[in-house]
Amino acid sequence: MERLFGLIRGLRSRGVSVVYVSHKMDEIFRICDRVTVLRDGQTVGTREAASTSPGELIRMMVGRELDLGGGPQRAARGGVVLEVEGLSTRRLRDVSFTLHRGEVLGVAGLVGAGRSELGAAVFGLDRIRSGRIRLGGAALAARSPREAMRRGIGLVPEDRRLEGLMMSMSVRENGSFATLDRLQRLGFLRGTRERAELQTVARQLALQCPSMAACVSNLSGGNQQKVLLARWLLLHPEVLFLDDPTRGIDVAAKQDIYRIIEELAAAGKAVMLVSSELPELLRCCHRILVLREGRVTAIYDAAGATQERIMASATLAEEDV
Repeated sequence: MERLFGLIRGLRSRGVSVVYVSHKMDEIFRICDRVTVLRDGQTVGTREAASTSPGELIRMMVGRELDLGGGPQRAARGGVVLEVEGLSTRRLRDVSFTLHRGEVLGVAGLVGAGRSELGAAVFGLDRIRSGRIRLGGAALAARSPREAMRRGIGLVPEDRRLEGLMMSMSVRENGSFATLDRLQRLGFLRGTRERAELQTVARQLALQCPSMAACVSNLSGGNQQKVLLARWLLLHPEVLFLDDPTRGIDVAAKQDIYRIIEELAAAGKAVMLVSSELPELLRCCHRILVLREGRVTAIYDAAGATQERIMASATLAEEDV
């Protein structure tokens, strides 16, 4: 990113005009002179970067006030729901941690540190070479996605288009995919019940789509992500692993997802949140687990976590942290 910003500065010094598109406010205010906001294909307005604020731009982007929040609710955690001890896979090495009911546990680390691989191991996608996983005090013996889902574990993957959604299928088909066993009777899908449950979750997520029959490929990135979340909310998971769930979506959809994470934690569910954005982890999480080269290098309580400490743990050898 620093190299990109350096190139932009170099181009500007030579008189080259640059149009920079981003949802990230820190980038906008760092490199832009003027900001034009688009919403629904129309120009909302243009502001001088020096005379506006992130709050004003966000209001222009979404057309309404947003509660940006200042961090997760500091409610007392419940009992341990997920226990991982000495977990090793082809990418992870001796990973141990606990996850409590009502807790949002962040997962930080550089690309390739093992963040996505941790979710794949917990969900039964990656073969476990050693270690154990216990859910609600009982071992996850089968270690398969089917067993994980049966026991109440959900996984929202990092790439919704390649790993999560069937892009040529409808919102309804994608949303109910994980709960077909519950929604069928004698081999026939109970359409009325399916639609009723999906509509309830769609309202909870503020999902915007023409109808449940709409092709998911025609939705915005934020609404596609909400369809994927709807799939797992219908499962009523005890543990939900979210792998960079706000990547490539607009600021309003991000706030909706933050709200859902808070609601899940308030209801006693346990959430693991992977994010490439450290401010997002600091905003949403009660604790933050840091990975480096497949190993846990630190676990911070939110009150003691800073971007500098997290980055140090993600980039330095353990003896240097």
